[in-house]
Amino acid sequence: MHALSRWNARSGEAGFTLAEILVACAIISLGLVAVATGFGIGIDGVEAGRQQSTAVFLAEQRIEQVKEMAIRQTNLGAVNHTNLPATEAYASIPGAPNYRRTTRICPGDAGCPALGGAPGVLITVNVLYRPVTGRGVLTTERSVSLDIYLTAR
Repeated sequence: MHALSRWNARSGEAGFTLAEILVACAIISLGLVAVATGFGIGIDGVEAGRQQSTAVFLAEQRIEQVKEMAIRQTNLGAVNHTNLPATEAYASIPGAPNYRRTTRICPGDAGCPALGGAPGVLITVNVLYRPVTGRGVLTTERSVSLDIYLTAR
């Protein structure tokens, strides 16, 4: 006798009842819904990682610009907002319209933490973005922050 069929001895017919077929369809449907939900969550996670990686790249890009500027200058006082924008609004960063960036130079900017008389410059770069998910663009911003401390040789 075949494992997937049932033999009805009275009528000589084999098969499943309508109730058994409906139960099997319901179980398969629940499994498919769970798999589809898992794919959606996975896609959101990959997109969140991509967006955060882009934010880290933009912060590192600014840090590299600051380091290059510090190497070219004879003193660290030349590392300032004249050569480096303090803020870049959404859609102002080439190739990254969904991101904004702020750069803080200490000493120099108001409200900087005290460096204890140290001879260097503390640069803080913040990159902010509104996450894009499968449900649309979120209103709360996420951010990535990188710091670098430069000192004269």
